[in-house]
Amino acid sequence: MSNCKDDPNSTLKQMFVDVVMGRRLDAGQTPALRPVFLKTHGIALGSFVIHPDLPEDLKVGLFGHSQFAAVVRFSSDTTPRRPDLKTTLGISIKLIGVPGTKLLVKDAVTCDFLLQNHNVFFVDTAADMCEFTHAGVIDGNYDPYLAAHPTTKQILDDMGKPEHSTLGATYWGLLPHQFGADRHVKYKLAPAASTQDVKLKSDVESLPNYLYADLKTRLLQDEAQFHFYIQFRADEASMPLDQATVPWDEDASVPIHVATLTLPQQNIDDSGRALYGENLAFNIWQTLPEHEPQGSIAIARKEVYSAAAELRRTTNKVSTKEPTAPQPAPAPPKAVDNTIVRAEIYPAIGVARV
Repeated sequence: MSNCKDDPNSTLKQMFVDVVMGRRLDAGQTPALRPVFLKTHGIALGSFVIHPDLPEDLKVGLFGHSQFAAVVRFSSDTTPRRPDLKTTLGISIKLIGVPGTKLLVKDAVTCDFLLQNHNVFFVDTAADMCEFTHAGVIDGNYDPYLAAHPTTKQILDDMGKPEHSTLGATYWGLLPHQFGADRHVKYKLAPAASTQDVKLKSDVESLPNYLYADLKTRLLQDEAQFHFYIQFRADEASMPLDQATVPWDEDASVPIHVATLTLPQQNIDDSGRALYGENLAFNIWQTLPEHEPQGSIAIARKEVYSAAAELRRTTNKVSTKEPTAPQPAPAPPKAVDNTIVRAEIYPAIGVARV
């Protein structure tokens, strides 16, 4: 199994898909879930509007268009039954209606972004990720690896920060992408200043599915907005393409606001919404060639994420095709009091067996 030096990509695929997902399926997990970020807080529908006044040199790839429909999955890197307040948050965005040949599913009209609520990844390369995963998944003990890699340990500790709302967190793309032929960028998503500040009852934070409760409450009351940024690589030495633990200094290269993600008022528990979102697959390689992901971790993700999505969706007997349109959005709900009914805290998706 351990071939992290010579073939980290296939070894990572074996560990995440064959071992991790295989063990769960053998133990009776149903439906089959993602290997990571498998706790869903909610699926939201919205729009991704490119800034209308972008200069010509920023109108690259999908940013040369005006707007797209968006499906957004909020999640945590933990299992569905575990508390989520101090878990690493993820946001996956699928844009629908993007023309052009894509890198992964070539004839699809979709492009994906995947971001997390921390500005760096906890290992540098695919080989490092392979060794870290082997320590936990195969050897069953991360401690020796973390003792020998203090930077990884520190980043993992820092990633355990509390977030009080998925709509109030800032997210980073972690890995570089091309921006046309000869430039590279990283992505960032931050709440717009206009985003509402709904207060939940204080005891709700102690609930295992707090972040779901918060997301549902906020979007029932009002819309939410995020600003999407690109940060250009300004210096090769201090902004490496294959050293994911190194942050790109935002003072040396200030992120540029290029688009706005708007999630209108909605009920994330509308009939069929959760199942629709869970059946989707997100992959940073589902994008245009102008935005090709960079670095060894990105290359490994292409194989691992594709194999995981294939196993999950074929096991669950759902379509493996990319969507051509978002799930139809119902009329906006009426504003509600922010008191959460405890029975609402546990939707079916939040108690899936693991």
